[in-house]
Amino acid sequence: MAKIVESLKRLSVEHGTRKYNDNRILKRKSELISSIEEAVSLDHNYILAICGTQSDPEFRIGTALSDRTCVIYSVGESLSRTITLTHNQAPIVGITFSPTSRNILYTATSKGLITACDLRAKGKVIAEFKDCSEDGKMKPLCSFDVSYDERLIAGGTEHIGGDAFILFWDIRNTNSKLYNKNNLLGGYWESHMEDVTCLAFHSNKQDVLASGSTDGLINVFDLTQPSEDSALTYSLNTESSVDRIGWLNDDNLWCTTHTHSLQLWNCDGATPYTKFERSNLAISQTDDPDNCYIVRFHASNTLEQAFLVAGFSSVKGENLRCLNIVNDHLEVHNNMIGNKQVVRDSWLHKKSGSLITVGEGGLINIWKQAETTPTQQNSSHKLVAKIGTGKGRDRQHRSKPY
Repeated sequence: MAKIVESLKRLSVEHGTRKYNDNRILKRKSELISSIEEAVSLDHNYILAICGTQSDPEFRIGTALSDRTCVIYSVGESLSRTITLTHNQAPIVGITFSPTSRNILYTATSKGLITACDLRAKGKVIAEFKDCSEDGKMKPLCSFDVSYDERLIAGGTEHIGGDAFILFWDIRNTNSKLYNKNNLLGGYWESHMEDVTCLAFHSNKQDVLASGSTDGLINVFDLTQPSEDSALTYSLNTESSVDRIGWLNDDNLWCTTHTHSLQLWNCDGATPYTKFERSNLAISQTDDPDNCYIVRFHASNTLEQAFLVAGFSSVKGENLRCLNIVNDHLEVHNNMIGNKQVVRDSWLHKKSGSLITVGEGGLINIWKQAETTPTQQNSSHKLVAKIGTGKGRDRQHRSKPY
């Protein structure tokens, strides 16, 4: 593992305006076709986020809409709407299925409430998790995550009263039953100075949590430690405003920022070992960097290697593509034919290779491989592909001028 990391650190990443020959791009890229398209809402509601279950052959996806509802679908050979949840009383800041059950869905709202709903009981709320401070005011949330063993929930708050909090609840605790007011375990409030925009529990280590913030920091905590100071294991400065983070493997993280840059980090690193700015998303000479944006990085090798979903607007409409890291630049691996909207989030079903996107047009698109074009992989291409497998954005966070 150490040799792989050191090799990646030595990769030369260029951040200039260098353009690559379009013929070279065409040799490498193939197409993903939208096999299914579904309009979730006809009322001009955005779909802000998507999550899913890795069950097979039929799996479920959950969508969070700007009207505060969640629409759940069953996906097999077709897409079937199963239930619409209407219990949320504030904008949704996160949505995820239980890591252990395809029937339990967690949602978090900006007012500070996290709920667990049982889809077998018509979406009944079976548990609530909230901050019950002495003053009775719940802290507004920006993000949340559930540990892979479904033992802990972590919630990241806005910057309030001079502090930004990471709050913790024990899901197994009998005190976390519905309407009980004493279910908060505790929290951290000294490690971030601005909104905690994203949280990511480690996919293999149940007591390791990474957090990202508009203050530019990615912090990694060991939750077994007795205090916040001793729990803070690593603090990485992105010099930007962190939008999303996820784990690549035991010691590596990916990060996307509100300025549409991608960074890959080793926890021990003082700087990212790979970094691409928004200008690097402009693959073709006709692309305008100001019209390019990042959707999400996927650390899975399902589509041959880890990839970045990115979009760009043009006179021909809203375009979407999957980008791979090859040596010191990004290359198109899959063009996504038939996209009709600005995409806000994406999710990957690993077994079937289905990539699902949602966005501002209120549409769900399920993308599948159309035709694979043989590609010549070099050593660095293979190294990036070995970076293992990892783990919404419903409000505008203020950006910091770095």
